[in-house]
Amino acid sequence: MGEFVGIDPSRAEQLIREMEGGKDVLGRTRHGLEAAIAEADASWTGPAGVAAMHRTWAFFDETQRDLKWRMDTLKQMVPSSGNGLLSTFLPFNSETEAVRQGKADAGLIAGELKQHEIENSVETWRKVTEATAATKEKLNDPAYAAALLTALGPDKFRALFMHWMKGKGPAMDRGLPPAVLQQGRESLGPLAEAYANAERAGRLGEEWRGKFMESTEPGVLTALIAMSKPSSRLLNQVALRVLGRPLGADLPTSPSWNLHALVEAYNADPQALQTLLADNKDAAGWLLHPQRARMSGVAGLEAKLAGALDKALNPDAGTAGVRERAWFNIIRGMGAENSPWIGGSWGTLKDSPISETLAKNVTPYLDQLARGQSMRNSPELKAAFPTSPWDALVPDDASRFMGGLMQDKDAANILMKASQDYTLGLDIGRFRPFGDEATQDEYTHRAALAGGVANLMLSGSTHAEWTDDEYADWLAGVALLPVSWLSNKYWPIQDANVATARDAGLDEAKDGLKGVITDFFDKKTPATAESVADGIVQQQADWVNESLAQHGQKPLTDSQRNEVRMAFRGRLYDALVTALKQRGG
Repeated sequence: MGEFVGIDPSRAEQLIREMEGGKDVLGRTRHGLEAAIAEADASWTGPAGVAAMHRTWAFFDETQRDLKWRMDTLKQMVPSSGNGLLSTFLPFNSETEAVRQGKADAGLIAGELKQHEIENSVETWRKVTEATAATKEKLNDPAYAAALLTALGPDKFRALFMHWMKGKGPAMDRGLPPAVLQQGRESLGPLAEAYANAERAGRLGEEWRGKFMESTEPGVLTALIAMSKPSSRLLNQVALRVLGRPLGADLPTSPSWNLHALVEAYNADPQALQTLLADNKDAAGWLLHPQRARMSGVAGLEAKLAGALDKALNPDAGTAGVRERAWFNIIRGMGAENSPWIGGSWGTLKDSPISETLAKNVTPYLDQLARGQSMRNSPELKAAFPTSPWDALVPDDASRFMGGLMQDKDAANILMKASQDYTLGLDIGRFRPFGDEATQDEYTHRAALAGGVANLMLSGSTHAEWTDDEYADWLAGVALLPVSWLSNKYWPIQDANVATARDAGLDEAKDGLKGVITDFFDKKTPATAESVADGIVQQQADWVNESLAQHGQKPLTDSQRNEVRMAFRGRLYDALVTALKQRGG
């Protein structure tokens, strides 16, 4: 047993930085001073300070290493609860002692492994696992763990896991179920912990971070993270190695326990999942492929993945900037052209908890997505443009993303409610359509955003797999989005009876629009998609004028009515026509 140690991490880190500064000063001074003393030779009259400078630099360097070793070990052993003193007994008295013991224990493991490779018996494997178990109480020292791994080398380390996985089906390719991993934790768990601890402390060499990760079988890597407490960095390295393979590479005849291990790990560390999705533009497409979880063969995995996504992507999760980048990559990846989420041979996320989770948590970004639609349709309204990174998102990608989610009816209803709330939240009614310049600008910008979110919903809905009646009801609801605020905000009604009549008027307007759309779908009218869309736009413009008259406001002139109608037409017409043609021909 080593000594009892107590350290305040923040103070220790400050001291390390100060000693590093002292080393820099000595390093810059030493060369010039040594040269001056050598040149002066016997005429040098100053004290013999060169040796003292060397000793001081060496003292700083040695003390830094020792303090860092103590901190690394302490952090592995004592969970930090904030600032203050951390204390425990260290396994070793010094880093040198820890390294020496790590090398010795690696030699014992390597010797038993060599004998097992010769005899390949139950007894020789038992001796291997006894040798690995002997390291268990020392693994919290990252210097020991790193020395153990370095002495073993990546090839022997990998071989230990491969010997254990022999006879366990496609374990090295597909991974192992939790019960088998639990058994393996008793034998090879210490080695997995050694890897995780050394990696967390930044003590693994490049051969472990690069080549080992690239050349090791996926099943071995997921066993490592399942048997240990990996850092977020290690977990994401393993995830990219596993998810980056072609989807078809996973054999459909056996469960994908690799994916199960990743999802379990991300449920325990959702911040790592947020970081993965934010930092790698392809990760969302790999992880959220519509059949990734469904073809895994692991019961309940889709719901577990949805739970991990909810923890990583909800409005309060992690860091705002990281979360925003994660959502940007998800929307761009799922909405890319030829997206497998829309009508591809892989199927969809219909009736999926993943769709509902994404729909629920994307709502804070509806404003940016609506601004993207507005930027395309109203390029002159720069005040309504999206901010970075959303200004780089292709509007069609956003529409396809929504379309992928809308194939799930529950997700579509969540999005519809969110778009209605967003439109009402714009509070457009505070600004009269035709007033002074500043007021009209506010009205125009907010109306453009209302049209933008309606366009987003309309464009996405073209991919929804609903009955004609369901789709007609949806289109009618979306078509009313830009005008529904008129009765709710522009003319606030305090009288409950009048408010009820207003709401009934909205319902009546929606029923009327739905009837027109249904007749078009059922071929009960010679109308074309264009004429139906024109009629809807005209009804919207009429609604504005009728509402003004109903509430005692000054009616619009003919030119103003035309301007309102054209504004609605410019923001909704193309998307309406496309939606109608998609379903009704």
